[in-house]
Amino acid sequence: MEFRTEQLVSLGTTMAGVILVFLLGIVVFFLSRRGLKVLLDLEYISNPVYVVIMNIIRWLLIITVVIISLQSLGVKVGNIMAGLLTVAGMIAIGFIAVWSVMSNILCSGFLVAFNVFEIGDVVEVVEPVGGSGLKGMVVSFNIMFTTLEEEVGEGETVFTQIPNNIFFQKSLRRRKGIETEGLGQHLLSKPVFHFP
Repeated sequence: MEFRTEQLVSLGTTMAGVILVFLLGIVVFFLSRRGLKVLLDLEYISNPVYVVIMNIIRWLLIITVVIISLQSLGVKVGNIMAGLLTVAGMIAIGFIAVWSVMSNILCSGFLVAFNVFEIGDVVEVVEPVGGSGLKGMVVSFNIMFTTLEEEVGEGETVFTQIPNNIFFQKSLRRRKGIETEGLGQHLLSKPVFHFP
């Protein structure tokens, strides 16, 4: 019986601690909101800044209260945090990889929509500091790359594939070609996946 009483006292103390942490979080939230409201009324901060700061405070308090409560209940939060950070890191790496692909696909659509250049035009990607950039005749276009053909010597040509998002990051010089084809027509005339 004595053992059971100790367990109930321990559980009661733990629950009281959790409730106290929740109440303390609520008090800190309302005090922060009141302090920021005073700064807003005195026009030290603008309304958008007030909203952003309140959202940051709210989420920090929620995370802090949950972590402290879980630790009070005996949950090993360190292991959970390590797992969550690992998953977040993997998502971030995946997002960066997907971002570059999606950026090129989106920019290819913009190149078609804005008719920036056509197949057969001579284009030059100009570096902002005045250095020599990539230059050549546009010979191919797909959703990821634009291929330029450049003559580097007597009868020798080099093909350069440029990611489509580069055309929106750099300045571009365009010389109209003699025989041209629109990028949209070229894109629709080729299979999306071509395996030679």
